[in-house]
Amino acid sequence: MRTSGARLLFGALVVAGTLGACPALAVTAPPANDLRVDAQVLSSLPASVDGTTVGATIDANEPASGCTGPQTASVWYSVTAPAKERVAVSLAAGGDLDATVDVYLAQRSQLQEVACDGTDAQGMAATSFTAAAGMTYLIRVAPLGNSAPGTFALDVFVPQKAAVPPGPALPPAGAGGTLDRIQDTTKAYSTVLKAGTSYRINLADETTGACVSAGLYPPGTSSFDDGSAVLRIHCGGYLLFTPTVGTSGRYSFLVNSSAGFSGSQHYYLQVAPAGPKDTAPGQFIGNYAKVSGRLDGNRVDALRLLRFDVVARSNLTLVLDAPQAESFDLKLLNEKGREISCECGDGGPETLNQQLKPGRFYAVVEANANSHGRFTLTRQSRTITTTRITIAGHRQGQAAPGQTVPIGVSVAPKAAGPVTVTIERFDPVSGWQYFRTDHLRASGGTAGAGFLPPASGRWRASASFDGTRSASPSASGFATLLVGGPLHQ
Repeated sequence: MRTSGARLLFGALVVAGTLGACPALAVTAPPANDLRVDAQVLSSLPASVDGTTVGATIDANEPASGCTGPQTASVWYSVTAPAKERVAVSLAAGGDLDATVDVYLAQRSQLQEVACDGTDAQGMAATSFTAAAGMTYLIRVAPLGNSAPGTFALDVFVPQKAAVPPGPALPPAGAGGTLDRIQDTTKAYSTVLKAGTSYRINLADETTGACVSAGLYPPGTSSFDDGSAVLRIHCGGYLLFTPTVGTSGRYSFLVNSSAGFSGSQHYYLQVAPAGPKDTAPGQFIGNYAKVSGRLDGNRVDALRLLRFDVVARSNLTLVLDAPQAESFDLKLLNEKGREISCECGDGGPETLNQQLKPGRFYAVVEANANSHGRFTLTRQSRTITTTRITIAGHRQGQAAPGQTVPIGVSVAPKAAGPVTVTIERFDPVSGWQYFRTDHLRASGGTAGAGFLPPASGRWRASASFDGTRSASPSASGFATLLVGGPLHQ
């Protein structure tokens, strides 16, 4: 027993000695700002620091990001705002690091998230927030759950001040520029508008995927933060604005970048008085007339308003021909402005067909954003007709053998034009068989011809008004004729 115990003790000593002789396994120490309580203090702005998430861990009560899901590691930074101002945070991830940057307002042990963003395909993330004077904010950098750890560069700074009213005068030809969501977020312009005058306004959002917006503020505006905008344009667009009585003066525009788009955001803003082709009553287009012009979806010449009248129930055809017809919209509106039909972006010449009752209507040709070119619009209205036929003055007539009977055709409303009458005979075995066709001409809405049945039996006739340039074709039902003498054995 003693011998066995000695051997066990000796073996344990040998093993211990062997382990002690091996080098220790390499373990990466966590960064100094791994925990929230050890956040690296950024004492002044701007501040630029290099950091790493290699070896980082996660706090027991780590908050989830408002931009992504739960985190697996994080490092922290702290900044105290000396004054109320907008603060921007920019992150450039190195290597294969995919991460989020989150900003929290620290109030004792509680954190309130105020901003966040995730890295894009280039490893860039940026966000901003309005800091309150004397308040401390924590900035967290955390890799995504499936991301490799890595290094990064973090910049915290005070971006350019937001634009203030009234802004420089907007040139008659308009003005454009570039915004971004962090540094250059706003631009202000001003222009004098008169009460009772209608103005065309176009904000071109020239960057695909961005959403540049603008607000128009009345004369006397001292701050863009008071919410007094009289109109807003979201993600660019065209609209008409008419100041009301007593509101003439210098108006201000505030153009805003999109907080959700990471790249440069290009815009163009233009304002000009509206003419008779841009607003009611609109440019009149007669029947079978053509109107040509040029539109630019990124300028105030983005829309053409045309009007026309329909005096009887009609079939309307509008044809829009333009090199970029797929980027032009053709809309039909009633006199109250309700959209009846739209041929919008189907490609090639746009053709709109619609049956209309008597009334006043409007056609709108509008260029979509980033499209421009000439167009030609053709209008064709044809009155809807109704055709009826009688034989011997009735829908179901009778005649004696050898008697000529009148065939009468009426076309309403009182149209003039070609009429085709088709006559058939009845065969008791095979049914109705074609007999002949008569070509007539209606005048004042009527046409007629005599018909001498060559034999007894059952006959029928139908008529069609073949249409003219101003009247649509139509067809009648059948009128029948029974030809025969008295019955006899």
